[in-house]
Amino acid sequence: MIEVSHISKSFNGKTILSEVSLNIAEREMACIIGPIGCGKSTLLRCIAGLEKPENGQVNLHMPQDSKSHNHVGMVFQRFNLFPHLTVLHNLTLAPIQVLKMSKSEAEEIALRQLDAVGLRQKADALPSQLSTGQQQRVAIARSLVMNPKILLLDEPLSALDPIATSEVMDVLRRLKKEITLVMVSHDMSAVEELADKVYFLSDGYVVESGTPEDIFHNPKEEATRQFIDHLKNMVYHISSPQFDRPELNARIEFYCNRFGLGGQAYRFIQLAIEELLNLIPLDDGVELTLSKNDNEVRMSIDAVVPDKGVDYLTDELAVDTLSFSLLSGLCDLMTETSDGGQHRIHLELDQERLLLK
Repeated sequence: MIEVSHISKSFNGKTILSEVSLNIAEREMACIIGPIGCGKSTLLRCIAGLEKPENGQVNLHMPQDSKSHNHVGMVFQRFNLFPHLTVLHNLTLAPIQVLKMSKSEAEEIALRQLDAVGLRQKADALPSQLSTGQQQRVAIARSLVMNPKILLLDEPLSALDPIATSEVMDVLRRLKKEITLVMVSHDMSAVEELADKVYFLSDGYVVESGTPEDIFHNPKEEATRQFIDHLKNMVYHISSPQFDRPELNARIEFYCNRFGLGGQAYRFIQLAIEELLNLIPLDDGVELTLSKNDNEVRMSIDAVVPDKGVDYLTDELAVDTLSFSLLSGLCDLMTETSDGGQHRIHLELDQERLLLK
């Protein structure tokens, strides 16, 4: 259905895409991943016909009665809804003006698509009256009223809270059974669940492609492995004792949800981090990393602080505290090392507690 052959694209002398090729079959869902600025969105725009590559070709194999790019829909990262128009009017504008539908026919199709994304009751609302998740679902419905054979999605899950993410994921699960989808995303849990094929881009090149199992668990290229490993960690920077604790807790909960860990496990990890932070100074900054072992349900916590010649887990004052006692009971392993002016505390959490739902 989609054949991209050796396309290249540059802006202001900077190469964005270089010899990029991919093949996506009908009703296949392909996901494009990679670092920020690697050319993912530009590749989508080339497939959509919004950008013209300098070299190579994009071929969209459509039914004989179809005009290729007329049957490509695109959902942009910022929704691009018209703020002064109702939801229904946002959906009917293109069918009426581009496809020359009657108002009644366009409204019938629009309401059907709003039904499909669970938002028919919001037909008369303005975009400002919707949550971010609802706005994203409206943006998807707006593309679907044009009856595309291919739908391109640029970061459809970015900036969404867990509830909104779940709502949009439900829509994507349905769509992948019906049309061809190409999605750019940094949400690796969504990519791993939804994709039939994954393309990893870096510096404008396709470094590696394969199934989610290939890319996430058996990458062939070192660049792919490093990228995946980086995304599997939750990194949080604390700059002072007055840091945003609710934000940290929300990040921990979201990270646990990605790996299917239940509420008990989240509270256990949250408690371990809270007690650790009670034992170390926060004034000079802390880099906190939460990571999961690929092959088992095991979480590690690493805290890096400036080296002040203190071992916080063996200091006599610390050992006698309730925080140290609680932390010792939560962990299988606790170590600390100093190197290059930095002091690292490494904790491995009790695996049996993580399995609790």
